[in-house]
Amino acid sequence: MERSGAVVSSRDKRLDSINRTLTRIMRLSASRSTFTQQAAAADVGLSQPAYALLRILIDEGPQPISGLARTAHMDLAMATRQLNSLAETGWVTRSPDPDDGRVSLVEVTAAGSAAAGALQDVRRHHLERALARWSASELGDLDRILARFLADTTATSFDEN
Repeated sequence: MERSGAVVSSRDKRLDSINRTLTRIMRLSASRSTFTQQAAAADVGLSQPAYALLRILIDEGPQPISGLARTAHMDLAMATRQLNSLAETGWVTRSPDPDDGRVSLVEVTAAGSAAAGALQDVRRHHLERALARWSASELGDLDRILARFLADTTATSFDEN
């Protein structure tokens, strides 16, 4: 196989295969229809962006809207719309930041945590069934490798410097 007149090494072929597989995983992970099926199975009316915001609040604690938007890779307007919807359902609350009264901190409520937890349970159960034939050692290896992959790709810039 050649690319721009150069012979492609077996390492390049492996990297291309990894890239194709990751692309398929990301498409599946970002699929609205898959998420809708998961939310229906959990019996929660959550959108993907709303769930992302809830997970951040559950995992990292109360935050200002701007920080949530940044962490979720959303623009501020979209994050605000999602948070307004979550507040209407009683799944988040806003309160003044004790350090800066001009800023509101968003916090997940017990009901919001329960809704996100129900969806997380569906997702975990799906993985449990999909990986049922994997040994504990194989699951540990996958977890370790994925964590390393995330750390290394996050720390690596796209430019050559």
